[in-house]
Amino acid sequence: MIGKEEITALLKQYEAGACSPEQKALLEKWFAERQASSGWRWSSEEERLLVQRLMRTHIEDQIFKKKPEKRNTGIFTLRKMAVAASLLLCCMAAVWIFRMNGADKEVKRYYTEKAVKPGSKAARLTLSDGSEITLDDADTGMLFNKGGIKVSKLANGQLLYEAADPPFQNRNNTLSIPRGGQYRITLPDGTVVWLNSATSLTWPTAFTGKERVVTLSGEAYFDVAKNSEQPFRVRAGEAEVLATGTSFNISAYEDEDQVSTTLVEGGVNVTGPNGMVSLRPGQQATIFSGNNQMQKKDVDTDQALAWLQGNFLFEDQDIRSIMRNLARWYNLEISYEGKPNPMKFGGTYSRSKGLEELLKHLESLSGMRFSINNNKVTVLM
Repeated sequence: MIGKEEITALLKQYEAGACSPEQKALLEKWFAERQASSGWRWSSEEERLLVQRLMRTHIEDQIFKKKPEKRNTGIFTLRKMAVAASLLLCCMAAVWIFRMNGADKEVKRYYTEKAVKPGSKAARLTLSDGSEITLDDADTGMLFNKGGIKVSKLANGQLLYEAADPPFQNRNNTLSIPRGGQYRITLPDGTVVWLNSATSLTWPTAFTGKERVVTLSGEAYFDVAKNSEQPFRVRAGEAEVLATGTSFNISAYEDEDQVSTTLVEGGVNVTGPNGMVSLRPGQQATIFSGNNQMQKKDVDTDQALAWLQGNFLFEDQDIRSIMRNLARWYNLEISYEGKPNPMKFGGTYSRSKGLEELLKHLESLSGMRFSINNNKVTVLM
């Protein structure tokens, strides 16, 4: 078994960027084993996170690529991020405008069963008159202009949604994103929303009441237009998030056992079945579906926002949690064989890369094996 003196020496080499690929793999395996070992105790949570962050930062040109450069402050806005050409945020949005009974089921079928090549801009726009537009084939310009509603496709692929005040008819609209997709839309009030794969967002054609209310299933980042007279409320699973003008991420996938809200800028109130908490930037509120309890803690916002920068960022996650993330992005059906594996993993991986490479690396760390047959992956534990 590798000793602490050897680990200390390797970590110093690691920080200096002098480790060989074999040494890097050895350190990653060591860290994963320590996290899974009931006999190992870090002197503090800060020490554990420091070592993990150190390792994550200095892996270059490997399967777990270098972590995005740390910002000077923990607070930033997507307006600033948009300036960086390296960020893959100029994506299209898909709007699903429904009028018929049972539309919710159709939306869910679209974003859970429809799959595209990871990172693709394939999406579908269903207009209020029932007509449909395939957005990856749609030309730039006006897509819809009727009843006070305008939908335009901009040159960068983003959808701009505009409504007259007041609209001719105030119906609900749902933007649905298939597996493998990631899109952006500007709502009628100027709020910009980035949506992750297998996600849907529902909002009215115009925000005419005392609040601006939207409903989310999946994951999205909100850059809310400021309006203290008309607060912005997101309903996501068991959570409701209230803000006047702020930036935050919500993860509320139906196949997860929790809803997490991570605040980047401003302030929000998160309400669950058993109470309410207020967040400061750099804090996260999580509501657990099993008992509806809410947990509030300080977090590294990079983890919650990694998907916006085109990465998976796994931190202390077991194999089932990791595979649920991969299933949504690569359109996979996952099954398991063998006894449950308690190991947890950490690292950053580009979502633009292939699945096989990542699975091979997980095999080297865990001893598990993965069998791939088309879009079906069996985890041999």
